[in-house]
Amino acid sequence: MCVDLREPNKAIVVDSFPLPHMEELLSALTGATLFSTIDLESAYHQVLLHPDSRDLTAFITHEGLFRFCRVPYGFASAPAAFQKLMATVLHGVPNVQFYLDDIICYGRTAQEHDAALETVRQKLKTAGLQLNDKKCHFRQTSLKFLGHLVTAEGIKPDTEHLQAITQAPAPSDAVSLRSFLGMLSWYGKFIPNYATVVEPLRACLRQGTQFEWTEEAQRCFLTVKRLLLESPALALFNPELPTIISTDASDYGVGAVFSQLQPDNTERTVAFASRTLSSTERKYSTVEKEALACVWAVEKWRTYLWGRKFTLRTDHQALTTLLTTKGADRAGMRIARWSARLLSFTYDVVYRAGPLNQTADCLSRLPLPAASFPPEDSEPELVALLATTPVSVTAKEFEDASSSCPELSSLRVQVQQRWPRSAKSVSPVLQPYFKIRHELSVQDSLVFRGSRLVVPISLRSTLVALAHEGHQGVVRTKQRLRDLYWFPGMDALVFSQVTECSLCQQTDKSAKVFQAPLQPVPLPEGPWEKLGLDIVGPFESATWDCKFAITLTDYYSKWPEVAFAPSVNSETVIQILSGLFSRYGNPECLVTDNGPQFTSASFSSFLRDRGIKHTRSSVYHPSSNGAVERFNRVLKGWIQAAIIQNKPWKSATSASLQAYRATPHAMTGVSPFELMHGRKMRTTLNILPPPPLEQPAVDLRHRVSLRQSHVKQYCDAKRGARTPLFRAGDKVRVR
Repeated sequence: MCVDLREPNKAIVVDSFPLPHMEELLSALTGATLFSTIDLESAYHQVLLHPDSRDLTAFITHEGLFRFCRVPYGFASAPAAFQKLMATVLHGVPNVQFYLDDIICYGRTAQEHDAALETVRQKLKTAGLQLNDKKCHFRQTSLKFLGHLVTAEGIKPDTEHLQAITQAPAPSDAVSLRSFLGMLSWYGKFIPNYATVVEPLRACLRQGTQFEWTEEAQRCFLTVKRLLLESPALALFNPELPTIISTDASDYGVGAVFSQLQPDNTERTVAFASRTLSSTERKYSTVEKEALACVWAVEKWRTYLWGRKFTLRTDHQALTTLLTTKGADRAGMRIARWSARLLSFTYDVVYRAGPLNQTADCLSRLPLPAASFPPEDSEPELVALLATTPVSVTAKEFEDASSSCPELSSLRVQVQQRWPRSAKSVSPVLQPYFKIRHELSVQDSLVFRGSRLVVPISLRSTLVALAHEGHQGVVRTKQRLRDLYWFPGMDALVFSQVTECSLCQQTDKSAKVFQAPLQPVPLPEGPWEKLGLDIVGPFESATWDCKFAITLTDYYSKWPEVAFAPSVNSETVIQILSGLFSRYGNPECLVTDNGPQFTSASFSSFLRDRGIKHTRSSVYHPSSNGAVERFNRVLKGWIQAAIIQNKPWKSATSASLQAYRATPHAMTGVSPFELMHGRKMRTTLNILPPPPLEQPAVDLRHRVSLRQSHVKQYCDAKRGARTPLFRAGDKVRVR
């Protein structure tokens, strides 16, 4: 079982224990005549995961939340940690080499080999590690190890890597021949007299001549393959070089090229691979065939790719999303399962245009016959999603409706064929499906978009009605329907049926909500009479003592206060307010929202003992405490500036508070310091002593009234405000 750990891997500090060099492992086998290879059963799962790291692996299933107690596949630090474990277990054992869970014992004589094998067996038994008997091979004179053929005569490249070239069938038409020549042009610089050698092949494609495969062309074909295999274009695998897996698929085969980027920035091939598609696989859509090529190639070369980051290159651009975390909800069920099989690998999917992907394209058009195919129904599509729908629509009814639906019948045919390049070339009935064509898949008579069923026309209204059970609103009905189904125009149909529901009309479920007119708050009689209090946070990038900010604003003077805290509860808020009230006195009224810190019994008792009236803002209407909410936006701007300048939040906020208190406020036209303390603040900007105050309170109240009237007129017109029908004292429903 694999879990998508790509996001946790971004935060994991990878173990720096080095993986062994391939050359060192293979050179140690020189002179040996007898070999045995040992493979461990589910290697990572035999290693306990530290309790402090287990929560990182938590994942959700239909039966609840689970986490791994043993090391899962896909952990970024797992390969290095497992190699370190094996180095500890097999430390000091002669005539043994290992790469992760692949172990090889060797000896120049049978006695030397058997002694090493017995020692390794005892060491593994003591460590509690179990073997995979099916993959273990004992007392062999030649065997495969890490993609090489190990023999008494020396180390040789695995001939299986070259079978895709050596056993490639001759081209049967002009298309496959052009593809083969396209591949040769990529390696042409490694073939002596390339243009002269391939001339008989080019002659088969001359204009005005019918394609005919002659004996001369056959000899040329065999000669070119021999020259390619003997050329320096092929290289042995080097674990220190960047690895690239290029794949492609045709209507009848898949091909892949294993290559590495050399220090001189040239790309050299390590291995080729290809195979034909089974009769079932040939019915796959184009995107599914391309995805199959990717999964097949990665799993074929697992020995090289496991534990290393590599690049997966495809000429199908949709796979750059569908085989990553961004495409988890968009991929069809078959591609989603294939993507899950790749979770134990670390890779980037990149797009490469078809004309630049000649080698993989050629291998897919000249595939080797597969030794055996998987059963025709090796990956049955599960339609278990139907079990969550009401019993009024059965699986049989859904399948029958899908089979008889003309729209889905046309869609099934189109999905199994190649989609045209332009939506204009598609019939009008199928045009709504063109934008999501890469997400569609077919299983029997059913069509899926990702993991959701595409609903036939005859059942669309029925399923919308069933999703509207309980007479939930438009949004919740859509949410319930989207989990299971999709069809063109689904949102419009849901809106139409819900708004026409007679019961919903009576209960006002589909009523449109309009903004109420702005209600300006009257200016208090003096400073520190009415205060607004709020909590901002948590801040993700803050230090431990600045996770939250408690903000307070005086409604009269606009004087702000800010206090940072590691956590917020009633005791923390009471402690901060006690310090402020000891300096400025107790206010008459305190306005807060309905947070639990402000509705607790201890907070109510604190205000009651000081004779402070507690006013709470309207539910779901934070703008009713607009004075402090507006200041919160200013505070967030200060914090963002502090992050950019890499300054401590507390000192940066203190400096910004001084400047804010000394600056005339847009509403009052006077600085908060003047209205709070009755004098102007002296700052670093002042050269002469600050002048005395001149503006009387009457002018201030008149200015604020005019300003509030202007703001109300502007906001009401911009928001299209309407006066509500309910009045003070009416009963309303609060969710």
